[in-house]
Formats: sequence, C-alpha cells, structure tokens
Amino acid sequence: MSVAHRRKKQPQIVRSQLLQSAADIAVGQGVQAVTMDSVAQHAGVSKGALQYHFPSKQKLLDALFDEVSAATSEALAATIADDPDEHGREARTYLTVTTREASESGYQNTWRVLLAAMMAEPKIREPWSRRLRQMNRPDPLPEERAARLMICRLAADGIWINELLGSIEMSPTLKAEVIRQLERMTVEQD
Repeated sequence: MSVAHRRKKQPQIVRSQLLQSAADIAVGQGVQAVTMDSVAQHAGVSKGALQYHFPSKQKLLDALFDEVSAATSEALAATIADDPDEHGREARTYLTVTTREASESGYQNTWRVLLAAMMAEPKIREPWSRRLRQMNRPDPLPEERAARLMICRLAADGIWINELLGSIEMSPTLKAEVIRQLERMTVEQD
C-alpha cells in the first residue's frame, strides 16, 4: 500500500495547503497563473483532491479572498474590543488595522494580487466589494461627524493601498504623524 493510501486524511490541512499554493502562485506569477493544474501540482495533490475542496478556480479565489478578509475582520474585532473610547472607535480601529496590515500582516502580497484581480475582473469585483463595504461602512452619525470619520477611513485606505503598491515613500516618523493626526480627527467632537 502506498504512503498516500495509509496517510490519515486531514482535509483542513489539505485545504490550507491549497489556499497557500494559490496565494504563492498568484503572488509569484499573477492571478492568471492560478489554474487548477498549477495549484494541484504546487500543493502536491491530485486535481481531484483540489476539486473536492474547490470545484473551480473562482471558488478557490473566493476562498482565498474570504481567508484574508476574515483575518482583517478578526483584527478589526479584536482592536475595537480594546478601545475604551466609544466616540469614533470604529473609524479609529479601521485606521489602526489597515495601516498596520499594510506593513505587518502576512497577507500583504495576497491582498496585492487580489486587489489587482478585483480591478481586472468584473465578475469578482462585485461579490468581493460587498465584503469590503461591510468593513468600511459609514458611521451612523450626523452627516458632518460621519464625513470626518469617513475621511479618516479613506486616508487609511490610501496609506494601505499605496504601501501595498510600493508607490509611496514616507518615513516612519511622517507616517506616524499622519496616523496621529487622523486618530485625533476620530476623537474630535463637534
């Protein structure tokens, strides 16, 4: 009997390996290089094993997007729980997590290719955009206050995306000052 037949099946481990393989291929070669064959080969599994977990490339990419966006959602939830000041807390949390995720998260490269895929592929843009809109919805406050908090969120997105793309050169002290000023905007009351 071969090793594969004697090996205890561990579907969650295989699923994680498949997602990691898809991420590795996407980061290294672009989303277009993520094929069912390339992912199965990279993960060292049969195409049938891959299709057991993900019946199509789209399902595989959706699962990869779900994984990175869930990690970001979990970071948001954990950070919001640690902020005792209710006033502007959601926007401040978004600012903290997105600016930290751009430089510290293990998902930067995966986010980079997934965002590029969203821009290039209309069929994936809408379902993925729905999930992102949930993380970035306006605060239910009077419009002037909600606008100030939305400015903070949009600035956080700008920092995050520019760092992901490597299109911004900002010293750590300047970045810290920008974030400090945005945080101050989240606590200012009318």
